Amino acid sequence: MKIIKYITLALVLLNLPSIGLFAYGGGVGAMLSYATILMLVIYYALEKKTTPNWWIFVIAMLYFIIGSLQYYGAPMVFMMELIKYFIFVIAGYELAKNVSTLELFVFFLIGALSVGVEAMSFTNDYGRYAGFYLNANVAGFICIYGYSTIYGLKSGTLKLLGQFVFTLMGLLTFSRTFIVIWLLLNVISLKVSIKNIRIFGIAFLIFSTLLLIDQVVGLNNPRFEQLKNIVSDDKKVSSEEISEDSRTETWAKFYDQIFEAPIIGNGYGTFSGKTNAMGVHNTYLMIIGEAGILPFFLFLIYMARLFFKSFMHFKAAPYLVMQTISLAVFLLANHNFFTFYYMTFAAMWIQYQLYKLDNPEDKKEEKEEKLLEV
Repeated sequence: MKIIKYITLALVLLNLPSIGLFAYGGGVGAMLSYATILMLVIYYALEKKTTPNWWIFVIAMLYFIIGSLQYYGAPMVFMMELIKYFIFVIAGYELAKNVSTLELFVFFLIGALSVGVEAMSFTNDYGRYAGFYLNANVAGFICIYGYSTIYGLKSGTLKLLGQFVFTLMGLLTFSRTFIVIWLLLNVISLKVSIKNIRIFGIAFLIFSTLLLIDQVVGLNNPRFEQLKNIVSDDKKVSSEEISEDSRTETWAKFYDQIFEAPIIGNGYGTFSGKTNAMGVHNTYLMIIGEAGILPFFLFLIYMARLFFKSFMHFKAAPYLVMQTISLAVFLLANHNFFTFYYMTFAAMWIQYQLYKLDNPEDKKEEKEEKLLEV
C-alpha cells in the first residue's frame, strides 16, 4: 500500500504529468495524467473509506456547474476536467489523511531541489527557475509551503536543512510573493521560539550561495540585480522598479468583467486563460469572475475557517497557520487552484490536520485500530 501511496504522491506533488507533457509531448503528458487518476482510484479502493471533504466538494461543484452555463469550449474537455477533479477531491482527501508531516516535507523538498537542478543545468535567458513546476511563481509556492512544514518536524537537523534548501530554492524562483511570505513566516516563527532567529543569521550563507550560483551559471535576472543593489547599497532601487509587472495591474484588467456579471460570472475558463491568452492570476478573482458570488463567498469562508482554526491551534501546531498563510497569499497570485492538484492537496492536508486537532478521540481510535492490525 505504501508503494501505491508514494507513487501517487510523486505524480501529484512533483507535477510529473506536466513535466511529461513539456518534455515528451502530449502523449506522455496525457498518459501520466490518467495514471495519476488511476492510482488515486486504486488507492481509494484499497484504503478504508472515511468522511469525504464536503467543503471542497461543494465549492467545486458550484464553481464547475455555474461556470459551465456560459462555457463555449469543447464539452468533452470540460467534462474530463470536471470528472478528474472530483475523483481527485474524493480519493485525494483519503490520501491526504495518511500523509505524515515528514512525508510531506520530503516530497516538497524533492520538488524544491528540482529548482536548483534546473538553475545549475538548464540556464535560461529569462533568469527565473521553476524545476518540475514549469512556472517560477508556482515553484515559489512549493518552496514556501515546504518551508512552513519544517516547523512541524521534530528533528532539528531536518529543520536547518529545510530552512536552507527551501529558502535558497525559493530565491532562485525570484518570486516576490515568496520573499514577502518568507519574511512574514520568520517573524511568526519567533513566537514559536526565539531560537528561530538563526534563519536571519544563516541568511548571509544563503545569499552567498546565490552569488556563487550566479558566478557559475549567470542567473541573468533583473530582480537579482535589484536584490544585490539593495544589499550592497551601490545603487538606489526605485519603488517603480520593484513593483514592475505587478499582479495588481493584471487584476485591474478584469474588474469590469466581474462587475458586469457578479451573480453567475462570465463562464468557465474566461479568467483562467483557457478562452483567452491571459489569466487573472488570482484564484479569488477567478472564482467570482467565472462562476459568480456564491462559490466565491464559500471559498472565502473556507479559507477564513482554515486560518481561524489554525490560529486557535497555534501553540500545538504552529506550522498549520504558516501553511494556511502561504496558501492563502499565493492564491492571490495564481488562478490554478482547481487545475494544479498539489494546491488543492495542500489545502486538504491542512484541513485534515485541523480536524485531528479538533477531534483527538478519533486520532486515539485510529492508533488503536493500527495496533490491532499489527
